[in-house]
Amino acid sequence: MKTLHSKLAGSIVTSKEDQVLDWADVLTTDSKYVQMEYKKKLGKDFEYIPAPLDPKKFADIPDVKKNQKQVVYVGRDSFEKGTDILKKIESKIDGNVKYCTSLPWNKAMEILKASQVFVLPSRVESIPQSIKEAFFLKIPVVATDVGGVHELVTNNKTGLLVAPNNPTELLDKINYLLNNIELCNTLANNAYEFITKNFSWEALLPKYIKLYES
Repeated sequence: MKTLHSKLAGSIVTSKEDQVLDWADVLTTDSKYVQMEYKKKLGKDFEYIPAPLDPKKFADIPDVKKNQKQVVYVGRDSFEKGTDILKKIESKIDGNVKYCTSLPWNKAMEILKASQVFVLPSRVESIPQSIKEAFFLKIPVVATDVGGVHELVTNNKTGLLVAPNNPTELLDKINYLLNNIELCNTLANNAYEFITKNFSWEALLPKYIKLYES
């Protein structure tokens, strides 16, 4: 499905997806948006079950000095991810931008942990793992409201949402956060509470057990 994959992957997936999905006993997704899209476009019923975030993965991420006014992007460098939009406004951002597009995961998390703001400028998304990681590391998020992003980011509570393909709004929200430490702290604390309460193994394991037993 082109709304869920890159252009090339979308064309390949669409041609065989309907047949492949019929092989499964149960179909699952970690996104209510994806659940709705498959029902609408292919008539397939997916069980919604969130993907947990494992805190143990972060045990080896060292303590780092916080770089105020540092903005970070974590993900692949592609049109779907909107990196061109961020690069377009980079010179007007009240800080420096780090792009973690081809780094080992541990190094990317180290840079994320040291940053003041995480930005997700995507045109297409499902449920971005990078947002969950930013939440856990208490890095406030500015993200485009596409796909299932709003299932994680509640505007002005766990992060800031902007319209996709809107460089001006994205720039304004980034600079607003960079110059508002109090809001950064509030969003970061809210986001950490949200992710640990709703996406920990403790919260989700009973749902996985119930799914497999059924």
